[in-house]
Amino acid sequence: MNKFTRTKSAFLFVLIMSLSITCGVQSIMPDMPTFPPIPPTPSMNNVPTGSSPMSGDWNVNTDFGRMAFTVDPNGTAVTTAVIVVTNWTCGGTTLTTELQSLSQWPISNGQFGGNVNLNGNFHTMTIEGTYDEANKQFTGTWEQDAHSSICNGQWESIPRK
Repeated sequence: MNKFTRTKSAFLFVLIMSLSITCGVQSIMPDMPTFPPIPPTPSMNNVPTGSSPMSGDWNVNTDFGRMAFTVDPNGTAVTTAVIVVTNWTCGGTTLTTELQSLSQWPISNGQFGGNVNLNGNFHTMTIEGTYDEANKQFTGTWEQDAHSSICNGQWESIPRK
């Protein structure tokens, strides 16, 4: 057997063994859960889910698209926020994106605030909200920094009955 044939045979043997070992190890390893687990997108249900009237899912139509967020059962934190930006232009850049923030935004005296990174380090949105007990809704402001151009507006959630 010449040297080229032996080298080719050795390479093929090593390749087959590597694939066999890889497939074998994969079958004995359990599926790894996603960490951290991603909470579900806030629903359109407009009812409290806990002891606090602030608890549950809230939905908002905005100038830039749509926002939804979930407040924990005790009304102490926003646990999930989903931001949908639809063909929105700020600072000369047009964005269309949907993202889910897993940040905990604490609620104190019915108020919360948080930042969401929309697209790399160049587009940050700050969202602030206050619970209006009389109208059973959250209202607030948003501000987007896009390449040092500032766009802002106000928002109000769909009220509860």
